[in-house]
Amino acid sequence: MDPTTFILGAALWAAPADEITSVPVPESREGADRGREDMPEATGPLEPVVKTTSDAGQGTGGAGAGPVAPAGAPARDVSKDMPAGTSRPPLRERFQFFPYGWIRTDATWYSALREGYSNISLAGARIGGGVQIGPVTAFVTIEAAQAKGPQLFDAFISWAAAPRLRLRAGQFKAPFGLRFNAPDLVDELPRAPLSMLAATPGRQVGLEVAYDFWRWAEVTAAVFSGIGQNREANNTKIAFAGKVQLSPLAFLQRGPQLLLVASVFAYHKTHGFTPTVTTAFAFDFFHGLPSTGASRRFTAGGGLFWRFLSARGEFFYTYDSRERDTDGDPFTPGDPLPQLIGAGGYAQVGAVVTGQDKDPATLLPRLASRRVRDSAVELSARFERFRVGARDVVGNGITATSAGVNWVLLQHLRVFAAVNWQRLETAIPEIPRATSWGVTGGIAGFFLGRAGRGD
Repeated sequence: MDPTTFILGAALWAAPADEITSVPVPESREGADRGREDMPEATGPLEPVVKTTSDAGQGTGGAGAGPVAPAGAPARDVSKDMPAGTSRPPLRERFQFFPYGWIRTDATWYSALREGYSNISLAGARIGGGVQIGPVTAFVTIEAAQAKGPQLFDAFISWAAAPRLRLRAGQFKAPFGLRFNAPDLVDELPRAPLSMLAATPGRQVGLEVAYDFWRWAEVTAAVFSGIGQNREANNTKIAFAGKVQLSPLAFLQRGPQLLLVASVFAYHKTHGFTPTVTTAFAFDFFHGLPSTGASRRFTAGGGLFWRFLSARGEFFYTYDSRERDTDGDPFTPGDPLPQLIGAGGYAQVGAVVTGQDKDPATLLPRLASRRVRDSAVELSARFERFRVGARDVVGNGITATSAGVNWVLLQHLRVFAAVNWQRLETAIPEIPRATSWGVTGGIAGFFLGRAGRGD
């Protein structure tokens, strides 16, 4: 046997079968054309490659079969080639963590009988965060700028049980009104409406169920145990809350948006106190009174938002039962006293003079980016009245007007200034003449997270 023939035969016998039978296939038509151009004319025309039965068996056997990887190529992650929704991401990718934190500081000066009063304060600072796992979200924040020291504000778990059904359990804002359920930091004026502060129930521990009727309406119901921010003042045993929010113009894509809200909050407290009402300058003009029995809060109002214009208002009504202790035993009923009644409301208008649209959910202008040149300037004005009293108690009332300007930049940073005027029915030591005016300015912003992600 010729030695050359013996060597070739041994090499063919030792080589793998796929190295003999496999034919290199270009990845595209362009590659095939380039290969044809590179071959000399002497080789003759290319013959079509016939796929054998063994080659076809490597795929799915149909026209939709994908390209077959050459032998010896590194294995590919098949899950990356699958359409979205067909593969489940790793557990660490399903956890979406988000931070939350904001800070606010302001300075206030107001006129008094002999000399003005000035104050610089850290009005609020919160830090916290949350995690989202599919339809479940857990969120917690701590308030660090209160006179009583740090305290727990929000701590809840929310579950989107169905496309329009949401459940929430923990400590959170009770469903009540329009402004109260908006993020705390984003009010157009330095102080929230005092009528709202006198009527809102605060954060409580309980269970909430909300259902959205295709953007046209949202109904929310909640029950609370009385534990939370109100535990020291109200001694609440049980509380119920209900809220209905309507959007009759939801079908308009570019037209004005109208929100109508009605809410009720009812609870029973034992040896608690009625709310203390404060002025725009953070002074109490009516201190809380001992209260036992049923208490109720009502609100009705709404808002109109169209492009850069906004107008909103709410009316509040409060009812607190009172009684006189006759036997010295705090656990036995006493003689009933006249109920303490509070009523009032506010009306507020605003205009984003730089032209951005107003977001009804966060009450902030929609900014295109975080660049300073895309910042927004908004002018706002508010008028409000509120009075509280009983037949056997000298009550007090207040009429207040505020006007201010907001510079909203970096999407969630706000520099504000406002002028306030107020008149009380009964003078208080801080304002002997019962009429005063003042100015407030400051800065507020989210240094972690964004509006609408938490409170």
